[in-house]
Amino acid sequence: MKYDDQNLLDELAVDYILGTMRGAARRRFQKLMMSQPNIRQTVWRWEQHLNPLAESLPTSAPNPEVWLKIQRRLGWLPAEQRVETRTTSRVSWLIAAAASILLAVVMLRPYLVDPVSQQVALIQTTDAKVWWSIAKTELQLTVRATSAVQAHTDKDYELWMLPANGQAPISLGLLPQNQERILQVPAAAKDLMIAALAVSIEPKGGSPTGAPTGEVLFTAEVITL
Repeated sequence: MKYDDQNLLDELAVDYILGTMRGAARRRFQKLMMSQPNIRQTVWRWEQHLNPLAESLPTSAPNPEVWLKIQRRLGWLPAEQRVETRTTSRVSWLIAAAASILLAVVMLRPYLVDPVSQQVALIQTTDAKVWWSIAKTELQLTVRATSAVQAHTDKDYELWMLPANGQAPISLGLLPQNQERILQVPAAAKDLMIAALAVSIEPKGGSPTGAPTGEVLFTAEVITL
């Protein structure tokens, strides 16, 4: 596929942001963001264009069936309270997105002192199983590991920032494999817009080169509260 075709890249970036890009195609696109600056720049540009459109929509109460699905997704309802209606792929994505944002706020509420200046992210699998929750302020990251994290004794998970200006990924430090860890934002990452976060699996102690060397396992978008 010709990722230097800007028209095609614009279409892919919009599909990625709206969530209509799914499965293997989405995972492949996420990994390409790690290595190709033009893809990171395009995704960031379209995020800046599309996100304000969502914010301009009037406030409305969720459809009762959609709200029940969100609560079930978060584990707030007993298993027997199921909703059997079918939804389109777009509605399914909206449910997943709403659940992820709500879950991020619930999990990180104790760390959100000043919501105006806070950014949060959930590092999760394609089936929405959260491995880490992250709360970012200007100077530090508060990272909480969940029980879903697959611990390794001979490897580490490393967190990377993908700058929106297209420059190379910047290491934000090693992720905890249990409990919580405070990571200081490096000077190189300050004042840079974030296109996305990514997690790679690295040798013990982290990447020996300053760039991702192992498999990229996850990428995540940053939500500003």
